[in-house]
Amino acid sequence: MTSSETRPAGARNERTRVLDSYDNNLPKRVRFGRGISGELSSEIARLGRASPFIITDAGVRGAGVLARVTGPLEKGGLSYGVFDGTQAEPPFNCVHEACESAEKSGREVDVIVAIGGGSVIDTAKLVAATLGDRRDAALLAGIGKVGRRPLPLVCIPTTSGTGSEATAVAIFTDIASGNKVGVVDACLVPDTVLLDPALTDGLPRLPTAAAGMDALVHALEAYIGRTATPMARGLALEAARWIGPALPAVCSDGTDHRARDAMLIGANLAGMAFANSSCCGVHALALPLGGRFHIVHGVATGCLAAETMRHNLPSCRGDFAVFAEALGWGDCEPDAFPGMLAQLAASIGLQSVLLASKVPDDSLELMARQAVANRRLMDPNPRPISEAEAVGIYRRTLHSHG
Repeated sequence: MTSSETRPAGARNERTRVLDSYDNNLPKRVRFGRGISGELSSEIARLGRASPFIITDAGVRGAGVLARVTGPLEKGGLSYGVFDGTQAEPPFNCVHEACESAEKSGREVDVIVAIGGGSVIDTAKLVAATLGDRRDAALLAGIGKVGRRPLPLVCIPTTSGTGSEATAVAIFTDIASGNKVGVVDACLVPDTVLLDPALTDGLPRLPTAAAGMDALVHALEAYIGRTATPMARGLALEAARWIGPALPAVCSDGTDHRARDAMLIGANLAGMAFANSSCCGVHALALPLGGRFHIVHGVATGCLAAETMRHNLPSCRGDFAVFAEALGWGDCEPDAFPGMLAQLAASIGLQSVLLASKVPDDSLELMARQAVANRRLMDPNPRPISEAEAVGIYRRTLHSHG
């Protein structure tokens, strides 16, 4: 996508622009409602399929969430296969293992179903794309290398954060380098999404907070991204309106069903937003932290947001004011916005988790080099970030005690 600096009449801030051209990609069907996951069999039938293979992980199975979704399938007489070996921050060989499991099941799989968080959904995307021809998933890293997804994909997220159920992106860990790499292709956008907030009710506080803060950052970066389409900016603001009041509420009281509902809606909208814009500098900086030190992604993005937005401030004053208003933060002065992000990350417990990780100072330069080299995420950032500036952002975030 390319852009010009032409502004439509009545533009509210300095970042509004008209793109010379753009594409928007969204899931074909999104359904929301408590208990909607129980209608998976009807969605499979609507796709004209009858032999699902489910991708999930041990945590989802152990928490009883998988059984809540598969119970209605069994009552309806629909058989299925399951791979529950998805790893957190999955390596590419996780796709190979899932495909191998599907083949050994002896089933003629005709639809892939993801039940889980971002790692599960990302793995399922590449299983749906490669199960038939067993292409090497690692060779698909980059933009536009997948080309086809022969099997339909149904996604049922169990966290309110990643937004992966709405995107054309799958993130994996390169074991050799420790880096996280993206597979990006429009064909990876799921066919059907079932948003059932009841599946998130038992999520503990830390993963709730980390996923929720990641969703907020998705919306924020989608809004300020240089490649943001008009639809993406609108979705980002609507996501902020749901997430702003719901995130502190659900972190305070995990039994607050209204907040759980709002967070799942907001996270999905944020996923749609960044899928049609981009994540930016925060995510570029977060990936080395996750790949090298296994820091939970939402903890990394949530804590890096403040200093990265402080860096972006000269290019985003108007956008920050509009976004803060959408979050429900009142008449927030742009200069105060980064500090409010830091306060939120601290209040929901993310900052203390990051500080306890003890990332060594001598690793910062290498991480900064890796982050800045990630042009997929850095190029859309509203203000360039040099390696030296990236080191500064890391240092101030990792050594903060505010």
